[in-house]
Amino acid sequence: MNEDLITLTFDESAKIEILNFMNKKVDEEGLIVEKDNPSQKVLSIEGEEVSIDEFGGVRKGSEVFIKGDLISLMRLSKE
Repeated sequence: MNEDLITLTFDESAKIEILNFMNKKVDEEGLIVEKDNPSQKVLSIEGEEVSIDEFGGVRKGSEVFIKGDLISLMRLSKE
């Protein structure tokens, strides 16, 4: 295992708290948005809106949100 690799695992109840730390919230449609500008939705690596159910994390050093599906995680692992 790579010692420089940092892995953070969290359950469903922690998602909202993590988003709060990043100044984000979930709108009435279940999409992650900016707290100060709810019309601005966060985007995944693929440029897609991210729902709370799809939320898998945030890429290190950025605000590129990662979906928790296999394809998104495979793309991230290749970067």
